[in-house]
Amino acid sequence: MVILLGLVWDDRFLEISFSHPMIRDLSKQRIRKFIEGARRTLSFVEISPEQATEEVLKEVHTEEYVKSLKEVSKIPYIGFLDSGDTVHYPGIYEDVLLVVGSSLVAIARSKYIDQIYVPLGGFHHALPGKAMGFCPVNDVAIAVKRLTRSGEKVAIVDVDAHHGNGLQEILYRDPVLKLNIFAYNGNFFPGTGRPEERGEGEGANLNYNIGLPLGSGDDVFEESLSFLDLIRDFSPSYVIVIAGVDGMKDDNLASLSLTPYSFHILGKKIEKLQRELSFNVIGYGGGGYGECSHLGMLAFLAGLSKLSLTSVGVDTTKTVTDPSVSHEARRRMDKLRIRT
Repeated sequence: MVILLGLVWDDRFLEISFSHPMIRDLSKQRIRKFIEGARRTLSFVEISPEQATEEVLKEVHTEEYVKSLKEVSKIPYIGFLDSGDTVHYPGIYEDVLLVVGSSLVAIARSKYIDQIYVPLGGFHHALPGKAMGFCPVNDVAIAVKRLTRSGEKVAIVDVDAHHGNGLQEILYRDPVLKLNIFAYNGNFFPGTGRPEERGEGEGANLNYNIGLPLGSGDDVFEESLSFLDLIRDFSPSYVIVIAGVDGMKDDNLASLSLTPYSFHILGKKIEKLQRELSFNVIGYGGGGYGECSHLGMLAFLAGLSKLSLTSVGVDTTKTVTDPSVSHEARRRMDKLRIRT
């Protein structure tokens, strides 16, 4: 089985960031460093996106919210869409349409390409009626809703420093397997993601919140990936992976203590399951606000492509978690397994 990797790219991605002004440059820098490294070290087919339509946004977002996005896009200065995280700027509406269009082209091309990666995507905090956490639109929710409406069976692996509250809320009652791995202490943004939140209706017992203690390192993260075995029983036709790298140890939104090793292991495990179960993979770059965030992105794709970390210019250093933190992480995971 020869697996082909596609990468959705438009040079406009180099200028798009919905992050707080204090870290917008770091966000853009991550995307620039990533594409430079990817073109240098990886083999992939480049896929050009097109803007989505307003009607596509309304498949998940309210008409009032979409209207407000169009209106703020005409304001000739930077402001905030929410309480002080997600920026708006002149032309943001067109950029939102391009972001969502990236998911649509990923779905379309997935008929011919086994693995597709969207580096500027994975905006999992946005709610139907408002922006949140640097996310003006929930591109992943739109993609998943489209896939399930067309008869596909979808599993989501949402790895990020922060719980994907918007994605969980929108899909909570849908027959979609949702594995959320994130930093959690009950207060860390966005404060959601309690382990007892298991889904409702057709989504009952399909939502797993695997909240890791703050400070967890690569060893604990690797243990948390044992929950990927649930994908076997679910047997999806698509696995959506948000491989957010803001849990890297150098990230400015400090939470976890991960290195590229974790994202490489994630990619390898997804690739192994794909070969076994023959599902399509659509991956997203998610968040990342450190000088070396791009290395986590490259590591994930190296794992998907069965390449070593060193082949993409990344060392194999691995963090070891403090024993007390490891103990708490295992206690949480064991408790969640009992609920399963």
